[in-house]
Amino acid sequence: MILSSAFLTQLQNEALSVQPVYLLYGEEPFFLRESYDGLRAKLKRQGYLTGDVYDVEAHFDWQALQMETQAGSLFSDQRMIVVNMPKGSPGREGGGFIQDWCTFAQTLQADVLPEMVVVFQCERLDSRQLKSKWVTAIESAGLVVQAKPVPLNALPSWCQQKGQTLGLQLDLDAAQLLAERVEGNLLAADQELTKLSLVFGSDVANAALVTISVETILEQVVDQAHYQLFALSSALLKGQVAYSLQMLMRLREEGLEPPIILWLLSKELRQLIELSQRAQQGSMAQAFKQCRIWQSKQSEYTLALKRQNLVGWQTLLKLALTIDLMIKGIRPTLTSEEVWLEMSQLVLKMASNHATDS
Repeated sequence: MILSSAFLTQLQNEALSVQPVYLLYGEEPFFLRESYDGLRAKLKRQGYLTGDVYDVEAHFDWQALQMETQAGSLFSDQRMIVVNMPKGSPGREGGGFIQDWCTFAQTLQADVLPEMVVVFQCERLDSRQLKSKWVTAIESAGLVVQAKPVPLNALPSWCQQKGQTLGLQLDLDAAQLLAERVEGNLLAADQELTKLSLVFGSDVANAALVTISVETILEQVVDQAHYQLFALSSALLKGQVAYSLQMLMRLREEGLEPPIILWLLSKELRQLIELSQRAQQGSMAQAFKQCRIWQSKQSEYTLALKRQNLVGWQTLLKLALTIDLMIKGIRPTLTSEEVWLEMSQLVLKMASNHATDS
């Protein structure tokens, strides 16, 4: 098992051998995205085509995936198959498939490129899941990559390092201010640094670093967009449909990229799902305590939970995942206008009263 930062460094080495199976998991969506994009780019350079994408949910057909992997020898092209398993719960049948695939993968010659690469993507895995047979099987046959969040006290240093890759030299005060303004959101930090590199014309190829000062951050990185981002969160939870759609359009006008907004929507959906699940096992007060929801936010989540039940929030999270795949080009690619339309529909459904019967 390695951290995503080390994995991204390894991917730059073209001599690095391709593994037949990968597991990308963790709590930091930016590193998950970077790890997947980096791996896909490496495999593409090696001649691999992106094959089918499977979303594991209730009653998932593992036999269909098994047939797909067994049919590999019928195709001349090398392929990458992606299996999205957000909760990291393959069940008995899925766990058996993964272990069988890994057993087969270990029989392949180390110096020969595998015909098929299977990439599993999960969100956070707890200690019990990490010790499961299917995870240890992947670790034995391939590679497990963990995407850990950057601690808040280390975020300024991360901003400096990321800036250097874009041709920017941030002094410590500037990096600390940027870290404060993005409030720990690496997707937002990456976007702001990319904007700065475009505005100031940094030249990475010629190693000419552009110095970024506190004054530059104050002038260029306004926190209004981020204020609006979290205002959107409150509006959604309160069920303010018209205001939520208005805030979404403002964020678009501010130039905030769809992946950042989708990060927020997905985060709130996962939080609502966890609250719903815990409330079924105990009291709402206990659920808020276990999920560490501040008292000032509890009324907002209470209003949201009255509009949708657990199945409803789970359905919306699947929709968010589908939009994410479209943005990444894994599913049929949408135009920019179509992406925003899909986002608007998701915001509408999150803020509206569409309770789903369980």
